[in-house]
Amino acid sequence: MPTLSPRSNLSRRTSPASVCLNLIGNGFYAATKRQKEGSDPKFKPTLKVSTRDLGDTVEVQVRDNGTGIPAEIRDKLFQPFFTTKPTGEGTGLGLSISYDIVTQEHGGTITIDSKVGEFTEFTVRLPRAYGATMPEAAS
Repeated sequence: MPTLSPRSNLSRRTSPASVCLNLIGNGFYAATKRQKEGSDPKFKPTLKVSTRDLGDTVEVQVRDNGTGIPAEIRDKLFQPFFTTKPTGEGTGLGLSISYDIVTQEHGGTITIDSKVGEFTEFTVRLPRAYGATMPEAAS
C-alpha cells in the first residue's frame, strides 16, 4: 500500500489553501450577486484578503462587500449540504469541508462577521505548530 507524504495530493486537498480558495470563491459570488441585484450603478464588488502574524497563530481574513449573511442562518453555514445558493449553483459542502480542515485537521478556528447588505468577513486562525514539529512549522 502506498504511503502519503505531506506533499501528496490528499494533503493539498485538505490544506488551508483550499479553505482560502473556497472563501474567496464565496466572496466573489456574494459581491457579484449584490452588484447584479442592486440598484446602485456605482457599486463595485470588492474582496479583501489580509493576513496577520499573531505569534504562535497565523490569521487570514477574507472580507467581501456582498449581500451579507443573515444572523438567523449563520449557525447553519458549516453544516454539510446547507447552502444559500440557488439549486444547481452550490453543493453546501464548501464551508462544511473548510470548517473540518481548519478545526479538525489543523486545530484552528473559523469565525464569521456579517451585516446583511454590507459585508461578510471570515476569519481563520491556525496555530503554527499544530501536529508538526517546530522545524516543520517554521517552514
